[in-house]
Amino acid sequence: MKINSKCKCVDLDLLNRNEFYGHFVFTSLEQSEGTTIGNMLRRALLSNLYGFRITGVRVAGINNEFTPLEGVREDLLEIILNLKEIIIYDQNNTGQACYGLLKAQGPAIITAGALTLPNGIKVLNPSTHLLTISDESVIELAIKIEYGKSYILAKNQKLEGAADFIPIDSNFAPVLKVNSYIKPLPQDVENTNEELHLEIFTNGTLLPHQALIQARNMIGYMLSTITNMEFPCFDYKEIEKPSKKDIVSINTALESDKTIKKTKVKLKKETIEVIETEINSEKEKIEIVEETEKQEKINASKKITPEERLLKRVTDMESGSLKGLGLSNRIIKALNKVNINFTWDLMEYPSPNLITIEGLGPKSVEEIKNKLTLFYEPPTD
Repeated sequence: MKINSKCKCVDLDLLNRNEFYGHFVFTSLEQSEGTTIGNMLRRALLSNLYGFRITGVRVAGINNEFTPLEGVREDLLEIILNLKEIIIYDQNNTGQACYGLLKAQGPAIITAGALTLPNGIKVLNPSTHLLTISDESVIELAIKIEYGKSYILAKNQKLEGAADFIPIDSNFAPVLKVNSYIKPLPQDVENTNEELHLEIFTNGTLLPHQALIQARNMIGYMLSTITNMEFPCFDYKEIEKPSKKDIVSINTALESDKTIKKTKVKLKKETIEVIETEINSEKEKIEIVEETEKQEKINASKKITPEERLLKRVTDMESGSLKGLGLSNRIIKALNKVNINFTWDLMEYPSPNLITIEGLGPKSVEEIKNKLTLFYEPPTD
């Protein structure tokens, strides 16, 4: 029998002002599983996590990066290199593009802390050097800050609504470095063969454990989008959604529950147990209808772009909140009583046992099944 893998943090440290370190160990792994999991997590950590970076700069009176700046010791190319080192943090988690301004008069040494930014946007390394004004000249510049992932070259930047801005290279990744290695174990240690050790270094916009959770959820989401597999040359066709793998067992539990109730009704009508079941069922139906109508009104009043839908889905996956599934408060309270507090707890809970939870009837189980399916399905335009 396969033992569920576990992950624990064995070390968390602040190496310097802008470098956090986390050491995580995955246990209960069979041979070669550590390499597979380690490679997936490493690629997701380095390439698929979102962050804020400066994507463009505009200097008053300057049309290109080769024009000299009067009274400034550095040329614009050097200033751009300094701007690329600035670490931006969004305290409000809005994910929206914004602008920053700088106006300074010399003689002075200007650092990143002199930038004027919108509320909630913060520079994590304010002492980073930007430029030096050698005389009494006044310099004005504006920067554009955007939300993205991976590394984007200046020539590929799309600075929409930012006329006269000079694009710059942007590394959005909040993870600086990832190390992984496998530690073999004796055969008699929990019947497992190896451990996966993962070392994560971040720039401070995300803590290592937050980055790991986001990477795990991102991998799950990417795999859930692979719904259809067809190989005509082998006469093979599979149309199946991985997120529905537990539906069969849930339906079996529902059918079993219906059979038991029919038998009780035949043996003894209008018993207390039947009455309570019918009342709860009606309450569930009313609650589901109200929740559906409420959600339809919200969706009708607000159009959400595919990008915003993807961002919200990733945010919900990261938090693991049951409210992100759209479940009613009554169902969430019932799940919390059996220590199901997050979406991953619900996914790992044996499906046939859902019907045995106090306060959950067939309609509630069906609602949970539908919400989980919708939550892990790929978004459609």
